[in-house]
Amino acid sequence: MQDFNNIYLAYYIGDKEKNLIKNIEKKLSLISINDNNKKKNLIIKSRVRSIHSSLAIEANSLSLNNVEKIVKDEMVLGERKEIQEVKNANLLYEHLNEFNWKSESDLLKSHAIMMKYLGENEGKYRNHGEAVKKGNEIIYQAPESTFVLPMMKSLFEFINKNEDKIHPLILAPLFHYYFVYIHPFSDGNGRMARFWVSLILFSWKEEFAYIPFEEEIYLNQKEYYEAIADCHINGNANVFITFMLKVIDKTLEKTTPKTTPKKLNKNQKEIIKLIKKNPNITKKELARLLNISPDGVKYNLKKLANNNIIKRIGPNNGGYWETTVNDESKN
Repeated sequence: MQDFNNIYLAYYIGDKEKNLIKNIEKKLSLISINDNNKKKNLIIKSRVRSIHSSLAIEANSLSLNNVEKIVKDEMVLGERKEIQEVKNANLLYEHLNEFNWKSESDLLKSHAIMMKYLGENEGKYRNHGEAVKKGNEIIYQAPESTFVLPMMKSLFEFINKNEDKIHPLILAPLFHYYFVYIHPFSDGNGRMARFWVSLILFSWKEEFAYIPFEEEIYLNQKEYYEAIADCHINGNANVFITFMLKVIDKTLEKTTPKTTPKKLNKNQKEIIKLIKKNPNITKKELARLLNISPDGVKYNLKKLANNNIIKRIGPNNGGYWETTVNDESKN
């Protein structure tokens, strides 16, 4: 990162990150919502939680309930600036599908919406020095303003060249880290970085409309900022990428049971319980314990497998079962 005209994106993906990606993809495959009204309600609820959390990270004091009221165009009492922040963010997230994550001009348009009525440089890169402070102490000095334009162009060139080479779950946090490293705007860098992660991930999988990962960041702010700081010191994005993968995985763990209706019969619920207790259990043992025929066991196992609720690892003889359900008692 010494050549400020051409930013170098350094990172490494190991087994831990690869396993997290597999877990995330598996959980995404479980999301299935056919009811359009339910889809609409879940998207709004997720948007409210995303907006509330992303703004709360930036010290917006409005409650989740008040944010929901503003999104629904209801009257709330609060500071004018904080209410405007919510209105701006809602307008942006509401039109998520209208922006291109590979377009620098769309980033500037998005910033203009996010910061409308909140400053003098909406949609424009900063023309002055910028530093991150903790109290009176400067904990990060951003690159000089003369380097912002070439560095941002270099960042967008990188993501455009690598969209088919780097997994979106890696590309999104990679963009986030180097975006905040450049710190291109006078204000709104954090909320724009998180919005762009949402945009990249939504463009990859529409299921991310139901996944308010910003909430998990808000609940783990200390680790969030520490991960960014560690990357500044290490000269690569590794720590932040791992942190974000954990955040997305955890959000999915909390969200998937709510968004995925699994209509299981009594035998299927019992099969899941028995597999959790003994992954090596055989079809013969299942038939005996459930007091059903071997054909009944095969039928229910096939149903569970087709719905990505269970998976056979290895051969029929010597392999074992794996289940993706966290709490089948709720079904």
